[in-house]
Amino acid sequence: MSSADQIQADFPSGVVIPSALRELCDYVDGTDYPISGFMELRPMGEALKYWLSPDFQARDALAGFGAGPDGSILALWLHAGPDASKAPVVHMGSEGDQLRVLANDIAEFLLLFGIGYNELGFDDLSEPPEEPESAEALRKWLSKKFGLKSPKVGQPIVDKARANHPDFEAWMERMQGGG
Repeated sequence: MSSADQIQADFPSGVVIPSALRELCDYVDGTDYPISGFMELRPMGEALKYWLSPDFQARDALAGFGAGPDGSILALWLHAGPDASKAPVVHMGSEGDQLRVLANDIAEFLLLFGIGYNELGFDDLSEPPEEPESAEALRKWLSKKFGLKSPKVGQPIVDKARANHPDFEAWMERMQGGG
């Protein structure tokens, strides 16, 4: 089973993996890792179960698709409905910290991913990554496949996404039973 099919099978019922994410998974299946820093694409449903209180509605609002080396989660936040192609991409640190909106949607996430940060939720995105060469092949693929050119730093992408989705941390706190 392809990576995209595994991730799709783990998504909440009725949520379809965005085509750009499916194509990224297919690219990784054909090239293997590293793709960008230490990040991996993989199903995250089981990990999400431990993050949230037993509130199934909350679990249905997150579609995990990747992770950092520490077990942090990359997910699509489906707060506005099941259209995953329009959902913001969020980061959830493995220790219950680093709750961040990273990108407005999967297309903007691809720009951010192509920069080459080791860990998107922890690196200083106002600075260039330490090892941008980790994503060199990805950047070439993004340019050829989608006509995308990743910027040198990710902070403008993240700032724009956070301005459009400022309530992720508060939502997570409520879903974890803290608010």
